[in-house]
Formats: sequence, C-alpha cells, structure tokens
Amino acid sequence: MAVDWKQLVMLPARVHPVVLLLSLLCASVFLYGFYNAFMHPLRKYPGPLLWRSFRIPYVISTQRGELHKRLKDFHAKYGTIVRVAPNELSYADSRAWKDIYANRPGHLPFQRNRTWFKKMHLDEPYSILGYDELSHAKQRRAFANSFSEKSLRDQAPVVERYVNLFMTQLEAPMAGRQWTAKTVNFEKWFNFLTFDLAGDLTFGQSFDCLKNGKAHFWVEITQDFGKGLAFIASVNQYPPIHKLLRYIIPKHIMQRSLDHRQMSFEKARERLALQVDRPDWVTPTLKYCAQKDQLTEKEWEINLLVIAFAGSETIASAMTAILRELMQHKGALYRLTQEIRGAFEKESDIKIASTNNLAYLNAVINEGLRLDPPVVIGIPRVVPEGGDTVCGQWVPGGTYVALNQYSANRQAYNFRSPNSFIPERFINPDPKVDNMALFQPFLVGRHSCIGMKLAISEMRVILAQLLWTFDIELADENDRWDWGEQDTYILWDKKPLNVIIRHAGKLRNK
Repeated sequence: MAVDWKQLVMLPARVHPVVLLLSLLCASVFLYGFYNAFMHPLRKYPGPLLWRSFRIPYVISTQRGELHKRLKDFHAKYGTIVRVAPNELSYADSRAWKDIYANRPGHLPFQRNRTWFKKMHLDEPYSILGYDELSHAKQRRAFANSFSEKSLRDQAPVVERYVNLFMTQLEAPMAGRQWTAKTVNFEKWFNFLTFDLAGDLTFGQSFDCLKNGKAHFWVEITQDFGKGLAFIASVNQYPPIHKLLRYIIPKHIMQRSLDHRQMSFEKARERLALQVDRPDWVTPTLKYCAQKDQLTEKEWEINLLVIAFAGSETIASAMTAILRELMQHKGALYRLTQEIRGAFEKESDIKIASTNNLAYLNAVINEGLRLDPPVVIGIPRVVPEGGDTVCGQWVPGGTYVALNQYSANRQAYNFRSPNSFIPERFINPDPKVDNMALFQPFLVGRHSCIGMKLAISEMRVILAQLLWTFDIELADENDRWDWGEQDTYILWDKKPLNVIIRHAGKLRNK
C-alpha cells in the first residue's frame, strides 16, 4: 500500500490545537496546585498534600458524609492546626474559641462563611444563622426574651406535658394487651418527642408524631435538611459555575428541601395569625417587636423555620447518642439509674426544676455532647480583610477557619481516652489530662446557641423520667459501635437505636 506522506505530515497540524489545549489545561491545574501547596500564604500550615492543593477532596468528603472522620485523622497526624483546603484551616486548639468566635476588643469579627448561607432567592431575608452581622444582631435581640430564664419557667409545663405524653406512649399496651417487655427504636421516638415540642413552641401546634406513633411529613423531610445544606455549600465553593453544579445534587433532596421550606413558611404565617398569648418562642418576640424592632413577615418565616429545626433535630440527635453510650456502658447506666431513682420517690416529682442538680446526670449529658456533638462540622468563619491572629499565628484575610468539635474532642492531646465514654471526667476534672476549655457544645460568642438552657433542661427531664420508669438494654447486644462511624452532613445521618424496655416496678402518677 502506498503511503500518503502529505496526509501523514498534515495529521499533527490537525491534532495540534486539541493537544495544545489539553496541555495548557494540565499545566494550569498543575501550576494551580503547585502554587497552593508551596507558594500560597498558608503554605506553612501542615496538611495532606492533595487537600492543600485543591478544594476537591474536601468537597468529595462532604458529599460522602465522611468529612468528620478525615478531619479527626488529620488532627491526629498533623496536630492542632490543619490546612484542609487551599484557603481553609481546621483547629483543635481551645484558644480558637476565643480567637475565632468571641468578640475581641480591637479585632474585627470573623463573619460566617457566605458559601454556606447563600440566599435561595434575591428577596429572601437573612436569618438568625446568616452571615450578615447587623441582621443577626437584630434577630437575636428579638428572640432573646423567648429563651430567657422567665420564658424557660413559663415553657417548663409545656415541655413536661410532652415528656409525659412520650412516656405514656412508651407504656401503651401492645395490640391491646399489657406487656412485660417491648422493643423501641428510640432514634425515631426521640425525634417524635422533640419535633412535637418544637412544633408547639414555634408554630403553635404539635406535629402529633407521639400521638400517631409515626413521623409527620414535615418531620420526615427534615432528614434531608442537613444533606441539602451540605451539598449546596459544597457546590457554592465554585462560583460562577455553582448554579450549574447544583444540578448534580439529587433532585429528591432539593425538592424535599423546597417542600420543607414552603410548609414551614405556611405554618409560620398560621401561627402569627393566631394572635394569642401563650408560653412559646413566639409570644415574647411579638411583644418585643411591638415595642422595638419589627420583623417582616419573611423574617418571621425564615427564622421560625431555623428555630424549629434547631430546637428539635439537635436535641433528638444528642439524646440518641447519649442513650446509645449508656446502652454500651453498663457501669455508667447503672450509676445514673441509681442516682435518678434515689432522688425521686414518685414520677410526678421529676420536673425541669428538680433535675437541675443531679451531678451524674449532668456529667452523662456533657460527656455525650463531648464525644458525639450534634453539630459535627463547624460552619467556617472568614478571617477579616487585613488578616488576624488565631492561636498565636497570623492568618491572612479571607481564610476560612473553624473549630470542628468532633475531630477536636476526639484527640488524645485534648482528652484522656478521647474515644471513650467517661462521664466521671466532668465530676472531678483533671486539667492535666482533660482540656475542659475546649468543651463548648453550644459555641461561644455572639453566635452561641440561643436555646442552650432549654435544650439541657429537656435532656435532663427526658433521661430522668425514662430511667426512673424503665429498666433498659440493647435489643441486640452485638449492636455496638462507635457513634462516629455514622455518616454526617453537618448533622448525623443517624442509625436506629433499638432498645428493650421493662417496667422497673415503679408506679407512674397519671
């Protein structure tokens, strides 16, 4: 066969533009990664090479629900400060609480990262979780009285009523017959309780999950709330193409998030239209707004959505984690049960006010929050323009910084036996082995959890009533694992907690 030398010579000329384009693209990616790893202003901070070079590994870990595990491993290997992306540092140093989150005289505030809280619509207002400091301050002032000591006392009977309904439903006959033992999935039932209560305090009506023994649709779709937020935040890292990248997020998650918002807004409007004075999170805020700063209807809608979710999912998560730890540590379960049953003669004595000073109960709750914090990944803050110091080291402006509680609390240089459930560390803390300054489950500073006192009160009275009334054990003794093995999308993607309950011989006062 004759060779067409003319065509052979011309072939490279036709391919050349494509090869050139690919070569330029590869060179650009290489130079971008090389610059980030070895020439970037954050180059002195340790971390895995690929993560220091590109944001992609961080995004992939977020999408897979394993970011908390990677951060824990990185802090064990590299120390208290780890560079986890070209422009992001993760901290496991207790000094970071003050430097990043608290108000420091002479220092500009570190705002919340805008990629996590971009508006879905241009006319959408900022929420109490938003990055705009003026809006946050205004809304926090408006809701502050709803979570004051006085409001907590007013709301206590409401909380106790729902806990009593929770207990009544647990004791209900099975198929019309009395029982001596039955299996309960407390992952679900804690959700039923906390979401019913949050619905009452926020929207003026229960979701009736406890009454019906199943999740309301609003409660069901909240399971994708954390996933939706995590996925959206991860694609927001790539402007201006983030709007196109949103199409890679599973459609059902996006749709359920939209449905959840719309339903929440409708419930918020219904609550505001009631015009009633009742012990909840709305009445004190309405009174404040009547005298001072008004909230628009859209501000009410977005904030009641946030508060309803924050006041339910996180408490349910904490309760599920704490009960699982007790199930897997029988010594702690026995000691706590003895404390509770020794403190109360009858069930009706167990109130929010009467459970405040149970030392071991408080220690169990604190250790559960340390080991298995409900909010796993800290929303990054942004170092202000001009830069600032964090943990004694200068950090350039625009850098994302965060103290991630799960990975920080699980380090041996912060806590002895960091992966073990040891409530006693909160009874007689030893600063030589346990860094209690790191333990801040509700954050610090101007963005700390506004409902902290109510959340702790709920957990105390729920645990006290549960352990006073029932003897409990795992339905399957082989169902033992570390809470951190679960996936997380900012919040935990919780597995079932099946527990056998038996009457402890106590008679409830009904």
